[in-house]
Amino acid sequence: MKRTISIILGLSFISFSPLFSQEAKAEASEQAVSTDEAGSQSAEAFAIIPELKSEEETSIERNRTKATFKTNVKNCDIFLNGNNQGRSKLTLSNLIEGYYLLRVEKEGYIPTENFVYIEGGKAKTFYVELEMTEETKKKTEARQAARERAAAEAKERAEAAKKPAESQPEEETQTSESRPEATETLGDAK
Repeated sequence: MKRTISIILGLSFISFSPLFSQEAKAEASEQAVSTDEAGSQSAEAFAIIPELKSEEETSIERNRTKATFKTNVKNCDIFLNGNNQGRSKLTLSNLIEGYYLLRVEKEGYIPTENFVYIEGGKAKTFYVELEMTEETKKKTEARQAARERAAAEAKERAEAAKKPAESQPEEETQTSESRPEATETLGDAK
């Protein structure tokens, strides 16, 4: 009798366990979506922000995620859903699958926002290009112009040093005869 009851309870547990696990998964996903750090399940949440497609994608373990963020400028701040995750080049693992708002910023550059989709079982690499602000462009151009002027002046000095003394103008190669006159005038001034 006890054995029959045990078998009936065991079979009923087996038949109802998928229902319990589906409810648990649904509750877990509802909790995950409600946090700031979780990915959104809907692209419509980011409808006005362009999507950034991944550059590279490889398969990894089914329930794992991995996202790498690269930028054209070193040490850019990387934000996912408003939370600072670190600086570029940045690799994040174990994110919840879904859509994320990606913001990349650095002083002197125009910040950019895109949404990205982090997919379970995939390792993705996202590349973001930042543009300089007008002020930064002007400073960069001024520095470049100063470097070019300094290089041109150094080249002129090097060429002048290579010229033999004979080819220099007469003003620079004064003889000792013209110098005593200058000393005489100085002597008169005393």
